[in-house]
Amino acid sequence: MTSESNNNILPLESFDLTAVPTSTHNIAWSPDAELAIGCDDCVFVFLPEYSRPRSEGAERGTTLHRQYNAAALRFPSVGHRDPELNRPLFDLVGQDFPEYEHIPGGAGGSGPVASQGSSMNHVVALEWSPCGLGRMDRSVLAVLTGAGTITMYLEAASDGMNAFKLHGGNTRGLKPWLVAWGVGTGLLLPVAEGHIAQYTREYITAFSWSKDTDGHGALLAYANDEDDVVIVSVQAKHDSKAAPGDCGLWRVEEVPTDPDYSPSGSSFSLSWGPWLKRGTSKTCMLSYIAKNYVGFRQVTIKGTFKSTKTPNLEIDPVDSNGICLHLAPDAFMAWEELIWTVNGSKVCRGIVATPTRVQALQVAFDSTQSGISEHTTDECGTTYPEIDNGGSALNPITGLVVHPPSLSHAAPTLLYSLVRLSATHENDGWYQTNLPLPPNPEDGVMLPQWVNEIDQIIEHRLPRRMAYRPSLSSDDGSADLEGGSDNEDMMGGGSDVDSHYDSEQSVIAGLDTSDQVHINRARIWGMAASPGGGVIAVFISRHSALIPERDTYGGATCRVLFGKHGQGMAVKKLSTEAKMWEWMYGGGHSVPGVDLSTAHESGKRSALKDHFALIARRQACAFCDLPLSTEGKFAKCSSGHFFATCATTGLPILAPGVSRTCNVCASQCLKREDLISMAPQLKEIILDEISSELCGGCGGKFIN
Repeated sequence: MTSESNNNILPLESFDLTAVPTSTHNIAWSPDAELAIGCDDCVFVFLPEYSRPRSEGAERGTTLHRQYNAAALRFPSVGHRDPELNRPLFDLVGQDFPEYEHIPGGAGGSGPVASQGSSMNHVVALEWSPCGLGRMDRSVLAVLTGAGTITMYLEAASDGMNAFKLHGGNTRGLKPWLVAWGVGTGLLLPVAEGHIAQYTREYITAFSWSKDTDGHGALLAYANDEDDVVIVSVQAKHDSKAAPGDCGLWRVEEVPTDPDYSPSGSSFSLSWGPWLKRGTSKTCMLSYIAKNYVGFRQVTIKGTFKSTKTPNLEIDPVDSNGICLHLAPDAFMAWEELIWTVNGSKVCRGIVATPTRVQALQVAFDSTQSGISEHTTDECGTTYPEIDNGGSALNPITGLVVHPPSLSHAAPTLLYSLVRLSATHENDGWYQTNLPLPPNPEDGVMLPQWVNEIDQIIEHRLPRRMAYRPSLSSDDGSADLEGGSDNEDMMGGGSDVDSHYDSEQSVIAGLDTSDQVHINRARIWGMAASPGGGVIAVFISRHSALIPERDTYGGATCRVLFGKHGQGMAVKKLSTEAKMWEWMYGGGHSVPGVDLSTAHESGKRSALKDHFALIARRQACAFCDLPLSTEGKFAKCSSGHFFATCATTGLPILAPGVSRTCNVCASQCLKREDLISMAPQLKEIILDEISSELCGGCGGKFIN
C-alpha cells in the first residue's frame, strides 16, 4: 500500500465543527463518500470535493486541498412530522390511509430511547441507504431520533440552479434536501399484500439498512419498543424531468416477519451481513441483539427486486445460529463484507462489541441448528461480565471498523480497528487494531494521522502554575468556534489544535517547569470508514482535564479527524464517486474517464459515439451556422466559436439547459429527452444504453 506521505495522494485535512454530540456512533459515510454527522438536535452533511488534475503527471499533493467543500448542509431533526407525510405511500399501493387520530397510544413509548418521545427528539442514530434510492442514483439518509421516529432525507429535484461555482467549475450544491417519508410514532406504512394490517403507534429504537441487493430497492430492518423486528421493502423511482422539490415515487411496505424477535438494550441492535447468491436468489444474515444474546436469522430474496413491485421475501422461522454473551447497553455488531468457503460451507464473519469487549465469530449459511432454547443467564454464565484487568471495563467502544479482507487468501481472523469513548493520557486503550501496521524508520511504527492528532491533544502538558492560571482555566479553545452558524464557521480554519496556548509558552523567569500537568482529555463519539476502506474518519470533542465544563454550543470544541489506513480497496462494487475518493485520498486505483493517464475510451463508449457520428457531422455553429470540427472535449467552427461536447455521444452542446454536469469529472452530457428529439431513429439505443442519471464519460452521478 502507498504511504500517507506519497505525493500521489492528497493530504487529509481535519476540521472543526460547532456541535454538541450527545450520542455515539454518530458519523456515517455514504456509498458516494458523503459524510453525515449527528449531533443533539441536528445533522451535518458534507459533500466531497473532487479536484481535477491539471495535467497528466502533475503532482497532486503539492497544493493545499480540502476533501470536503467549505459549505455544509445543516438541518434540524427536532420537528415531528405530520402523518400525512406517508399518505402517498398508501395511495401508490391502493390501500386506505388509516385514520391516525384514532390510533391508540400515548405521547411516548417505553425503554431508554422512546420513553421520552413527547419531550425529546435528539439524534439517536443515522445511516445511509445503498445507492439507487435517491435522485440521480444517490443514497438517502435515515435519521432515528429520541421521539422513536426514523425520517428519510434526500436531495430532491432542483430547478437546475442547485450547483455553484468552485475553482472555475460547477460543483454540486446542498439544496434542496427534503423529507420523503418516515416510520414510527404516528407515521404508518402500508403492509404487503396478503398480510393483515394492524396499525398501532410504535416507537422505533434501532434500525439498519441492508447492503446492496443488486436490484431496484433495499431492505430496512427496525426494532420497536415492543421488542419486535420489522423488515420494510423500500423502492424509489425518480423522473429526471421532475419539477423542483419533487421527492420521487416511493413504494414502501412492511413485508412478512417473525414476531419472536426480542431486541433489548441497544440503539444499534440490528445489522445486515453480506449477501450470498444462490442461483436467482440471495440470502443474508440479519443479526439482532437481545438480552445477553446475539441471534442470526436468514433472510432470502427469491428472484430479483423488480421496479415498484413487492419482493418475494422469505424469513427463516428460527435463528440459524446464536451466541450467548454478557451484553451491556449499546452493544453492537459489525460484519466483514465477504463470504468465505470453509470446508465446503459458506460462512460470513463478524465481530460483536459488548460494548466494552470484542468477540469475533463466524456464522455458516447452511447451519442445521434449530435455535437456542430459552434459558436464564445463570445457565449460560452471562449474568455478569468477565473480570477485566485492562482498565477498559468502563470505557465503551464507540466505533468499530472491519477492514476489507485480502481476496487472495483467508486470514485466520478478521481485521478491525476500534475506538473507545474516553481518551486520556492515562488510558492507552482508546485505540486498538489488529492491522499489521507498516514500519516507520524513525519510531518503529506509523500510526494513522487521526491517532497522532488525538495523541497530541491528550499528551499536551504545561507547568502546573501556568496551567491553573485563570486565563487558561476559562479558555478551553471555544473561542475558535463561537460567533455564528454560517457554513464557513462549521468547518474551522484547520489551525493546530493547541494554537491558543502559544502565547503561554513564553519563558517566565523563576517558573518551575519540572512540575507539569496534562491539560486536555478527549471523547471519541464515532468512527467510520470510507466506502473502499482506505480512509478512516472519527468525530471527537476536546475537554479540559483541569476544570469542570459545560457541554454547550459555546463551550464544546469538536473536530472531525481523518487518516489513511493501509488496509482497503478490496470491496468489489464501488460507485465512481467512491472510486474517485479512494484514488485521491486512500491510495486506490485511478478512475478511467477522470485520470488523464487512463482516459481512454472503452469499446462500448466508442461504439455508442459511432451511432451519433453522422448527426455530429451535420451540426452547425449556433452563432454563425458554419460547420463544426471536434477537437478532444470541444467542438469549434472556423470563426473560433467553441462548444463543449457530450461525453456520452460526442455531439456538440449548442444551447444552454440541454445538458447535465457530472459531479466527478465535470463533463457535460446531453439530456436523454433532448437526444431523442435530435435523433428519433436512435430512440431504442438511447433508452437502452444511455442513462439519465450517470455520466457517459466516467459513470459519475450528475449534479442535478
